[in-house]
Amino acid sequence: EPNIFGVSDGLQEFFNPGLLGAVITTLVASLMWRIIASSFPLAFLSNPLIYLIIRLCLLLEASGVCSAAWVTGRWNKKFVSYQPDEVYLEGAEPHTKAPVTRRDKDVDITVTVIKYVYSMALLIFSVTVVMATIFGEKTKLSQDGHPVLAFFVIWGLILWLAMMEGGQGCLVGLQPIEKDLYDDSHPITLKSTMLAHKGDNMERFIVGRQFLVVLVVFVTNLSGLALKDTEVLDLPKTVNDIFVGSGVAMILMTIILGQLTAQVNAANCMLDFINTYFMVFTTYVSLAIEFSGLLHSVYLVQIFFSKITGQAIDSNEPPRSAVQNLFFWGRVLMSTVILAISFVVTLSALFAGKTTMWDGVPEAVSVIVFFVLMCFVGMMEGMQI
Repeated sequence: EPNIFGVSDGLQEFFNPGLLGAVITTLVASLMWRIIASSFPLAFLSNPLIYLIIRLCLLLEASGVCSAAWVTGRWNKKFVSYQPDEVYLEGAEPHTKAPVTRRDKDVDITVTVIKYVYSMALLIFSVTVVMATIFGEKTKLSQDGHPVLAFFVIWGLILWLAMMEGGQGCLVGLQPIEKDLYDDSHPITLKSTMLAHKGDNMERFIVGRQFLVVLVVFVTNLSGLALKDTEVLDLPKTVNDIFVGSGVAMILMTIILGQLTAQVNAANCMLDFINTYFMVFTTYVSLAIEFSGLLHSVYLVQIFFSKITGQAIDSNEPPRSAVQNLFFWGRVLMSTVILAISFVVTLSALFAGKTTMWDGVPEAVSVIVFFVLMCFVGMMEGMQI
C-alpha cells in the first residue's frame, strides 16, 4: 500500500507504531480534560454524563473482573510492610500482617473471595498468554529484537507504570500534609514532595507524567501485544480471538499489575509507597517532559476556559517575566504544531483504513468512534482529578 502523503519509507516506519496517535491521546483525550477539571471542578462535574460514567465504573468494579488487584495489593502490602499514613502522622498503632481493614478481611474471610479467585485466575491466564506470545516471537519487539529483551522490557515498564500510577495519588494526597511530620521517618518521600509541591510543579508533574504513562503503555504494547492472526497455546478460536486477537490478556495484565495494585496500596500508604528513589527519578523525568514543551498546547485550553468563564487560573508562582512568556508561548506554538501534524496523519490513516480498527468497519465510523472514545476517556480522566 502507498505511504501516507507519499512520505519516505523511513518516515512511514516512524508513523506505523502509532506514536502520533499517542500524542493525540495524551493531549486531547487526557490532559486537556484534566486541566479543565482541575481548574473548574464544579463546572466539569455538572456534566450529566459524569454521573453515568461513575455508575458504569462502579458496575465494572462490582463485576469483580479486576478484583485480583485487591489480592495482589494485599500481598504487596505484606511483602514490603506498608503502613497506613496515620501510623506516622497521628501515632496510630502499626498494622501487623493480620487483616485490619475491611478489604483485608474481605480477602481473607468473606464470600467476596469468589470474585478474587476468578479475577486471579483471569490474571494468571492473561500473564501466561502474554508470556507465551512473547517467547513465541509473536510480538513486534520479540520478533524484531529478542524474546528475552521483550520479557525484561515489559516487566520493567509495568513496574514503572505502577510507580507512576500510585505515585501521582501519593503526591496529590500529601499536598496538605505538613512536611515536618514525616521529614525524619521518610526522607526520600520528602525529596519527591519538596520537588513536586514547589510552585506549580504539581500541575507540571501531572502533565509530564501523563505522557510518560502513554509512552510506557505504548512500548509495553510493542513488547507484549500479539501480532495479527497470532495463535498461542492451542487455545480454542473464540478464546484466542478474545484474549490474544483483541488484546484482552494484555489489557488485564497491564491494568491489574501496572495500575490497580499500586493504587490500592498508595491510597492508604502514601508515605511508604513513594519512599524510594525510583519515585524521585520518576518525578524528575515527568517534570523534564513537561519542560520540553511537547504538551504545552493543553495550557491553551486552560487559558481559553479561563477567559470564557471569567475565572482566574490559580497559581503559586509570580507572573512570568517577558523572557519567560516568550519561552512559554514558543513551546505552546511548537506543541500546537506537533498536535496538528499528529491529527492530520492520524485522520488520514483512519480515512484510508490503515489502522487496527476491525475489518468491515467503515472509515467514517472509525473516525466517529475515535472522537467519541477520546471524549469518554477524557471525562474519566478529568473526573478522577
